Amino acid sequence: MSTIGVITNPTAGSGRGASSSAETLALLAARGHRVRDLSMGSWAASLDHARERHRDLDALVVVGGDGMAHLGIQACAETRLPLGIVAAGSGNDAALSLGLPVHDIPAAVAAIERGLEGDVVRVDLGRIDGESVAERKRRRYFAAVLSAGIDAAIAAYANRLSFPRGPLKYKVATLRELPRFKPYGVSLEVDGERWEQRCTLVAVANGPVFGGGLVISPESSHVDGLLELVLAEPMRPLAIARVFPRLNDGSHLSDPRVRVVQARRVRIGPAETGAPLPPAFADGELIGPAPLDVRVVPGALRVLGGKADSLKA
Repeated sequence: MSTIGVITNPTAGSGRGASSSAETLALLAARGHRVRDLSMGSWAASLDHARERHRDLDALVVVGGDGMAHLGIQACAETRLPLGIVAAGSGNDAALSLGLPVHDIPAAVAAIERGLEGDVVRVDLGRIDGESVAERKRRRYFAAVLSAGIDAAIAAYANRLSFPRGPLKYKVATLRELPRFKPYGVSLEVDGERWEQRCTLVAVANGPVFGGGLVISPESSHVDGLLELVLAEPMRPLAIARVFPRLNDGSHLSDPRVRVVQARRVRIGPAETGAPLPPAFADGELIGPAPLDVRVVPGALRVLGGKADSLKA
């Protein structure tokens, strides 16, 4: 018998989160586990509660979309506590990347139970440090992608939309943000090499997908000890509109204005020329404005029943 802390989000999955949460709690209890509901009504309070209960738990399980997965990652990163994910949200990039069931509660609970019996994958995380990071420790971890260019501006607007849900909201946000776009100025330091440039998109990928399944960095791996810096040169709105649909299959990387640089550490800061960078997002959650220091932490997270690089299989 295991003691499992569970954090739920009743609003996940276009309002279906309450039933998903109840079903998860019931299934875990029915299978003989001691279940501790750690949900506290807010993201920050639930995270603090989970951190306080570490020593009492054999695992932490989060129920919802990428926001809940991101919460679980903060609680379990660089600790002994493994994370289980019941993917039941509008966006489930973390679960997709880690080979976990999506919108299938019994299958997700079965994966958690396999993990408790030893089927655990240890994956890399990106770590973000900075004075502006929106977390009391001035540090955040992410599983998928940090966005800091037009991708972040789109994420910011998409997060304010109550309708539509899921990947479609990013398309709506893209149409809204493109007419406002002016190339950003960014200062970069990548494994000690420094330069400034103007850009359209700047993202740091630890996994291949973001934004509800958009394939920003197809070759990114959760187990290679590396990050991928994805950069797009300055483009006009019409050119951006032509390139962005190619994120559906990763073919945007064949455009000569887009390049990928592998790195272990990336520092992102403002530059003297170009428009100011928007506040960064990671795994779809607000992080804060540059400067930001991003580095890979190999093997930082243990995931119950997961499979590394499942999207490459």
